[in-house]
Amino acid sequence: MSWKAAVALLLMIFAGLTEGVGLLLLLPLLQVVGLDVQQGAIGQIGEFVASLFTTVGMHPTLIAVLGLYVLVISAQALLRRQQTIFNLTLQHEFIAHLRQHLHRAIANTNWLFFSRSRSSDFTHALTTELDRVNLATASLLSLVSNAIVAATYVLFAVALSAKMSILVLALGVGLVLLLRGKARATRRSGEGVSRETKSLHAAASEHLNGMKTVKSYGTQDHNVALFSRLTQRVAQMYVDAVRHQTDARCLLQIGSVLVISLVTYISIEIMAIPTGGLLLLLFLFARIMPMLSGLQQNYQQFLAMLPAFETVTEMQARCEAAAEPQPVRSEGFELREGIRFESVSFAYEESGNPLIVSHLDLTIRAGETTALVGPSGAGKSTIADLVMGLIKPHKGRVLVDEKPLGVEQMRAWRSRIGYVPQDTFLFHDTVRANLLWAYPEASDEDICEALRLAAAEDFVSRLPEGMKTVVGDRGVRLSGGERQRLALARALLRKPSLLILDEATSNLDSENEKRIQDAIERLHGSMTILLITHRLFTIRCADVIHVLERGRLIESGDRSTLIAKENGRFLALCKAQMVDTGT
Repeated sequence: MSWKAAVALLLMIFAGLTEGVGLLLLLPLLQVVGLDVQQGAIGQIGEFVASLFTTVGMHPTLIAVLGLYVLVISAQALLRRQQTIFNLTLQHEFIAHLRQHLHRAIANTNWLFFSRSRSSDFTHALTTELDRVNLATASLLSLVSNAIVAATYVLFAVALSAKMSILVLALGVGLVLLLRGKARATRRSGEGVSRETKSLHAAASEHLNGMKTVKSYGTQDHNVALFSRLTQRVAQMYVDAVRHQTDARCLLQIGSVLVISLVTYISIEIMAIPTGGLLLLLFLFARIMPMLSGLQQNYQQFLAMLPAFETVTEMQARCEAAAEPQPVRSEGFELREGIRFESVSFAYEESGNPLIVSHLDLTIRAGETTALVGPSGAGKSTIADLVMGLIKPHKGRVLVDEKPLGVEQMRAWRSRIGYVPQDTFLFHDTVRANLLWAYPEASDEDICEALRLAAAEDFVSRLPEGMKTVVGDRGVRLSGGERQRLALARALLRKPSLLILDEATSNLDSENEKRIQDAIERLHGSMTILLITHRLFTIRCADVIHVLERGRLIESGDRSTLIAKENGRFLALCKAQMVDTGT
């Protein structure tokens, strides 16, 4: 965006030049009304302006000077208008650029980093902090713009009286230096605002997501009290930041009055500056001192918002450091032979934690339905994450069609996977939009076919507006079974090579579980299916069952083979769940 920044700077400079031209026109105007502008530096500048009138064949009459002054100020107003529009465009495009890059950095992080971070921290950076960066950008652009105009006035003042200008500037700089403590306090307040709004955002997200539990426990008042304390801290931080800014502005304004009064006294009593020159100097100094106050205010606002920019850039840097490797080229493929785990081990920390998966050798054959069963904590979902490449084994390899699952294949591989987790996520949008999210190019025929295969066609047709029905936040307007069937339809719409069902029926009642089970059985043989469950009723159609315990493979085989083992672990699980073991 460097060229846009350059254009913005040029507009600021041209606007400053028109300020200078408007100032020069005050000289012939003073001369026309009878004031003496022929002495000293003001006389030299007056002669220069008069020569410009002569060059263009004009005489500096009252009408001519006023007419030209109107034209110059009109041009200045148009330039200011264009500058404001361009600066706002630059400002918002810059924020959009930052927001897009941060979102991309978050989306490209590896799964371990993302899962260990609070989602509210990402949301806070993408919204609240970037809004504050927007204000910081506005303050910076205003600071530069006002500094250019102030420089124009200062140059003119120096040309009129270098001594008085140096005196005023020295006193002005002295005032600014006296306010350094306020600047540091403003910055600390800005850091506090970033810190406290981050906590507030996290609390808001947690309290709203847990509202059902809160109401069921009747602890609304406790949550309200906790949230109120956070909001009070945030409010106090904002008040502190504003107090420091207003203190600085107040002190600068009082100092400015004292400086102008001192300059007036010296100009009249000591230096005896002519009336015309004195009026111009007072006019210039009366404009310069408020500008110094404005510059100080812009600077304070910029300092107050700057910590937000640091928060955003720091988060982006952390996300980029934890990014998944991006392939130089992408290799597409179909699952033809199967997936094989070759002595795979994995733990969620490199050291210090027990292995979730330990020295695992396991095969998922293409075209078959494979089930992973075992108690909670056996490592079943971790195996699914390894299959999808969300995490990497610490030891061993995951092979797809006897090729190691590497960076080059990852994106193409995931595009061939349909995944249905235990906790279904649906967008606050229509049924149709939620389905098309997985495969935007799908036709109406594809959607209907996916709904039919997922046993969801009937309930969708009974919704008030059919596929145009909005499902609510996270699908709250649908039952648990309807959400799961819609999620299954979304996965099937991709026409995946591999369908992964990770405890997809564990939270459903028997009737809805049976519907999902019937849908899975209809898919048997048409694609590779990986069933992950601890409920053994749902794996009747499985070709191969792998029994896991503490990250290790205990037993493998088809259902009848495993049941035939008198002291087998699978048989014990069936008895514990009172599953019919008849053949």
